Amino acid sequence: MKIKHYHEDKASEHHDFPCGQCGAELTYAIGTNHLLCNYCGHTNIIEVKSTPIEEYDLHSALEELSHLEEESTNVVSVLNCPSCGAKFSLNANEHAGDCPFCSAPAVVSHESTRHIHPESLLPFKLTEVQALKIFDRWISSRWFAPSALKNASKRDDKMVGIYLPYWTYDSQTETRYQGLRGTTYYDRQVYTTVENGRTVRRVRNVPRIRWRTVQGHVSLYFDDVLIGASETLPRVIIDNLQPWDLSQLIPYSEHYISGFRSEIYQVSLNQGFNYARARMDSEIKRKIKVDIGGDQQRISSKHTDHSETTFKHLLLPVWSAAFRYKKKTYRFVINGRNGKIQGERPYSVIKITLFSIFIVAIILSIIFLLKDSNIDFSSLQMDYNYPTSGHSYGY
Repeated sequence: MKIKHYHEDKASEHHDFPCGQCGAELTYAIGTNHLLCNYCGHTNIIEVKSTPIEEYDLHSALEELSHLEEESTNVVSVLNCPSCGAKFSLNANEHAGDCPFCSAPAVVSHESTRHIHPESLLPFKLTEVQALKIFDRWISSRWFAPSALKNASKRDDKMVGIYLPYWTYDSQTETRYQGLRGTTYYDRQVYTTVENGRTVRRVRNVPRIRWRTVQGHVSLYFDDVLIGASETLPRVIIDNLQPWDLSQLIPYSEHYISGFRSEIYQVSLNQGFNYARARMDSEIKRKIKVDIGGDQQRISSKHTDHSETTFKHLLLPVWSAAFRYKKKTYRFVINGRNGKIQGERPYSVIKITLFSIFIVAIILSIIFLLKDSNIDFSSLQMDYNYPTSGHSYGY
């Protein structure tokens, strides 16, 4: 297997597409299959490759990468954000720029590690205007957001389109386990209680668990377990941008990157698989509990073997922006395909304080009303009857 690397493409991929009419740079026209000149309107059709998107064997790739990294003396130029740590690819005509995640000035750095090149992507579907409207609705729906942010005319909105790096992993898993199956049964218990001043005997059912040792085997195949390969944003934000329509992936083409940035992955191939394996393990445990059966389950031990494990490296589109509020930067990103938004937001101390005062005022009003009504609560009797049965219920 031969892995395609960033530095091998750098000389040929300039991401520079001059307009044939006016010489301005062509950029990808969102939602289409052509490049557009924003000055004269000239367009160029993007020829979509018909080559299938290839899956690579994970173990072979890791072995090849270990040898290449030992021998590597090549460097790759990237823009590196000293504020949030983002690393994104540097176009041939770029020497500086602002970070698309936090708006801080980024600087040119040089990476000696060889990077696996993405071989598929999902192009943008949403325009910047659409993304701004989504953000406006989102921030307006936040109860305790500062008013300055809810007023679009007072915000300094600057959206940046960026392709985030992701890995996908496929794997066939075979897991042998040992555990305990718990079956619920009931003991009849006699007890005494006082009713109407008399001591009486009653019978109740007390639930017990009977445990039995079990062992077994479960087989699961995982397809396209998606792992974000960026460490710039919190993982919870990256993970919650799903779902992605991965069935619509197309072969990588620099034409779709024109006019946008693309971040270089910071989570290595092996690290990504460790994240994927943890996610697979969670599903395997769920499957084991179903296989054990009974009313309750305990897993004593398990061992999972992975085979036919493959991966893809791909780019997925997001609109990213950052805004500052009281000297602090807040970041948010929008799925460039379906508009799902995730991000950080500030809270208005004034609004929270006023809301708290309002709630306290309501509670105090209710207390005063009850005192003025002179209700004798001691005279109220409430009788609760709880049915007993031979069944247990979980909530």
